[in-house]
Amino acid sequence: MLLAGSAFRARAQQPFVTDDAAVTEKGRWHFEYSNQYSDLPHTALPDVWQDTNDFVIQYGLLANLEVNVDFPILLIHRADGAPLDSAFGLGDLDLAAKYRLVCEDETGARPAFAVIGAVELPTGDAKTQLGSGFTDVVLNTVTQKTFFEATVVHLNVGYQFSGNTLTGAVGIRTPGHIVTGGLSVVQTMSPTLLLGVDVNGAQVRTAHGVNRELQLTLGGSLRLPRKMTLDFAFLAGRYDSPRYGILLGMTYSP
Repeated sequence: MLLAGSAFRARAQQPFVTDDAAVTEKGRWHFEYSNQYSDLPHTALPDVWQDTNDFVIQYGLLANLEVNVDFPILLIHRADGAPLDSAFGLGDLDLAAKYRLVCEDETGARPAFAVIGAVELPTGDAKTQLGSGFTDVVLNTVTQKTFFEATVVHLNVGYQFSGNTLTGAVGIRTPGHIVTGGLSVVQTMSPTLLLGVDVNGAQVRTAHGVNRELQLTLGGSLRLPRKMTLDFAFLAGRYDSPRYGILLGMTYSP
């Protein structure tokens, strides 16, 4: 049972925003899909709510090196009388690579450590706000440690060199140098069930002031047959994060 739980943890960070240090094994691939409904903050008006279908394909290129492509399909609903009609279509394409520098010593003090580099390309239509109109360049670090064999803590600290954090109408609109961070605690409740909590945020400071995101996510994953999971979460946020949201998703690792 403990072995099954450990294998499940390694590929179970969805539905949380904070990333884990696990990488897809060399020569294998991993697929994630999620649908998130977000009630948008007042700062997003006349955008009222957004539905995001996110598709992620990850591939183990080398030992400890994973590459992935991530693309969203968005529906942005706007208030009556808004200058723009509601929009539906492809958002910005994200390309990333994760390299695990250090493997965790689960019986000792050494945590796992990984670095992630990502570039988001402005493939979405910026005129309808499906795309941000900017090329985002991001570097993120991941520290992961297991406690008591069933509790895993993840810490992310990152820096965005250019662009903003928008996915459609969700995120910080102001471009600039953005500091990001996240902390998640995931508990293995049984060989088939994980539950966790995640706090994630970002901030950019410009001559005109400070813009920020802050989001709390409560959720988990249920292991299914055929190497699949069912993922679920409730989220609430402040500032430029959704006021609240619901996420349902799945993963598949053949």
